[in-house]
Amino acid sequence: MKFTPGNEWSWGYGSENNGIAPLVLNICDDEGKRYVFTTHYTNADLREFPQPGQAFCIEDAALLTDFQEGLYNINIVKDEICLPLALNALACARFVKLPRPCGRLFLPFAGAELILRGQVVSLYSKNGGVGDFMVLDEFPDSDVYRVMLLNQEWDLDHIILKAGAMIRVPANCLCAYRSISIGRNARYA
Repeated sequence: MKFTPGNEWSWGYGSENNGIAPLVLNICDDEGKRYVFTTHYTNADLREFPQPGQAFCIEDAALLTDFQEGLYNINIVKDEICLPLALNALACARFVKLPRPCGRLFLPFAGAELILRGQVVSLYSKNGGVGDFMVLDEFPDSDVYRVMLLNQEWDLDHIILKAGAMIRVPANCLCAYRSISIGRNARYA
């Protein structure tokens, strides 16, 4: 099945439970069949609240394209993996609250690589772990980028991050996807 953003796509919220409702995206496939994509985020996670029925806009489409291209660049091309990761990155970039920067947990990387929105990068923790992230920003905020975890989970110095977690890190901590080999395999949500 193929999904192409269109006028039928819109933001909304799922069923509320104790005042908490998941952020959803109402989508249609190219054959007109409707689906509800439930993001990793709830209304408690949001800094910006889309109105129920808010149309999927040009900015959304541009972000989604960047995020899908970033995944394609590391050979994640299956739609059943790529689309959910890219849609969660879109929701995260557009609406999720900003956490504090947390560069002290990561090894600095000496590369002078240009960092692009949608690029998949790896962060190497000081305790030896590696996590893979999607860059959410086109430009850094005071040399700090927002990134979203792509792996199902990551134990970051006794802090368990789950797929879709946003963190903010200095640019010098971001390195090209898996450019340093430590012998661990990645699994994506």
